[in-house]
This record gives sequence, structure tokens and C-alpha cells, in this order.
Amino acid sequence: MNEFRADAFRKNFFKILSVILVLIGFVYVLSPLFIPIVLGGILAMAFSPYLKFFTRKGGSRKLSLLLMTIVLFLMCITPVGIVIVKGTKVVSNFLGQQSIAETKHLLEGKIYDFIEHFSISSDVDPEVLREKFDNFVGSIGSYALNLFSSFLGALPDIFLASFITILAFYFCLLEEDKIRRWFDRYFYFKYENADKFIHLLKSSCQEVFFANVATGVIQATIVGGGAFFTKSGDFFIVFIITFFLSFIPVIGAAPTGFVVAAMAFVSHRYGAGIVMACIAAFSGVIDNIIRPYLNSRGAVEVPAFVNFLAIIGGVITFGLAGLFVGPLLASLIYGAIPIILDEWFPVLENRITSTYEAKSEIENDKK
Repeated sequence: MNEFRADAFRKNFFKILSVILVLIGFVYVLSPLFIPIVLGGILAMAFSPYLKFFTRKGGSRKLSLLLMTIVLFLMCITPVGIVIVKGTKVVSNFLGQQSIAETKHLLEGKIYDFIEHFSISSDVDPEVLREKFDNFVGSIGSYALNLFSSFLGALPDIFLASFITILAFYFCLLEEDKIRRWFDRYFYFKYENADKFIHLLKSSCQEVFFANVATGVIQATIVGGGAFFTKSGDFFIVFIITFFLSFIPVIGAAPTGFVVAAMAFVSHRYGAGIVMACIAAFSGVIDNIIRPYLNSRGAVEVPAFVNFLAIIGGVITFGLAGLFVGPLLASLIYGAIPIILDEWFPVLENRITSTYEAKSEIENDKK
């Protein structure tokens, strides 16, 4: 028997080695695109039930999938285009009323007056405060310029990643049946457990996706509504910008509110500026409450604290994609592991159940 195994190993050694090398090479080539592909797969599993709904209604699967992909693409690109067009008009109107230099000079004059009054009441040298303020403004300006430059430099990568995500979404749904057959062939789940596992995966992806979208909508509504009621900005522009920024780790939705508040202060509308600053701070804080809460309200009951840790850890590890990957892994830990354990230890589970029933019968006999 041992000689037969050794002979089989010698004959298949280079075949196995070739397969391993090809797999390693293929994974290495795709590694820069790993995150967009994963996001596309998450989107595909989230929208899979809707595709099945359309096909049950008699629609062609390929045509329904194509229409879903086009709608998803337009939902992403259309608001960006409208914001660019309307935002250009708003900036042009603002600059037509007063130049940037005049605005900067006016704002500095207001702050210098405040520093003068503060130094008189607190017996502090106003020159020292002015110097510290100028250094602070210079640091903020340099940081903003570097951030903007980094964003412009990353635009090609962002567009490429978005394109790959849409393609992965389309082809994962197009080959859904083949992927399921591959899963059944190599994972050897019982049929009922395989269905449970796939359903859990799809429902978890759906919950993670819509929880992040709902969080962005809530934050954008708060900031956009504040801008509308204080008459400090266009609701649609503020809403869309805040919604997209809510998906960016660290930056989040708060900066939009603070920018609107700063514009209100420049326009001598101090009450509106204070209200918008408070709204911006509030919208930045609730992100850490709403997102974990919504992620914990799905089919798999994951504690909100665990979801919060999963989001933070996911963002640190994967960046923006961590908002989706982190909670998804948490859901799989709480939902998928019991299914896998049921595959490995069904006899043990039955034995425990039988032992419990036997103890219950003995206790009932004693009574």
C-alpha cells in the first residue's frame, strides 16, 4: 500500500507542482485587483435575489442582468456628473460675487479682530496669537492641498477599480450557476447545508451593502437638510457629496458640513454657520453608531460591538473596502461556522442531544 502511494506521488508530483505554480502566479497577477473583485462579488450576491425575481417574472436572465448592470452604473455616475455641473455653477456664482483673495482677507480680518479682543481681555500678546494662527492656517492649507493633489492622482485608480467592480458584478451573476456547481463539487457540503451556507452568504452581503448605503443616506440627509433649512447650500449637491464621502474612511461625512459652515461664516451668517458646524459634528459621530447597529440587525445576529470592531479593523486593513469586508466576515463567523461544525461533528451533536434526552428521562423517572 505504501509503495502504491509513493509511486502515485512520484507520477503526479510535477502535475501537482505545476498546478500550484500556476495558481500562485494567477493569484499574484490578480492581487492588485483583489479588492474590486471582492466588492463586485459582494454586490453580485447582494443583488442575486433581485435577478432571480426578474427571471421568475419571465424576463431573460442575460437581458435582466445587463439592465441591472447599466442601472447600477448610471446610479453611480449620474449623480457625480450632476454634482460636477451644478457645483461648477455654484462656485462660479460665488467667485463672481467676491474673489478668493477678498474672501480670505475678509475672513482673516474677522479672526484678527477676535484675537485682538481676546488678547485685551486675557492679557496675552496679540502678535504671538496671530503668529500661531498664521502657522495653523498654513498647515491646514498645506494639508488640504496635499489631500486634493492625492485625490486627483488617485482618480485613474478609482475609475479603474470602479470599472473592475462593475465587471466582477456582471460576470459573477452571469456565471452564478457554474460557481454553485464548483462550490458543490469541491466543498462537499450536504445539500441542505450547502443551501443554508449560500443563503447565509447572500443575505449577509445584502445586509452589509444596504446597511452602508442606508448609513450614507441618513448622514447625507442630515447634512443636506441642515444646508437647506439654514439656506447655506444646495440640498442636492450637499446630499450627493456627503453620501459619497460617507464611504471614505477617516474623512467621512463631517467635512462637507464644516465646509458649508465655513461658507456661511464668510457670508456673515454666523447663526447658520454655528448650526451647520454642530450638524457636521453630529453626522460624524452617528456614523459609528448607525453602521454597526444596522449591520447587527440582519438574519445573522452579530452583536453591535463586534460589528463596530469589525468595521474599524476592516477599514484599517482594507481601507474603504473594509466597510463591507469587515462586517461580512463577522456575519460569516457567527453564521457560517455553525454550519461547517454541523458538517464536521454531526454524530457528536446527535450524541449530545441523545445524552440530554436520556438525562431528562432519568430525572422524570425519579420524580
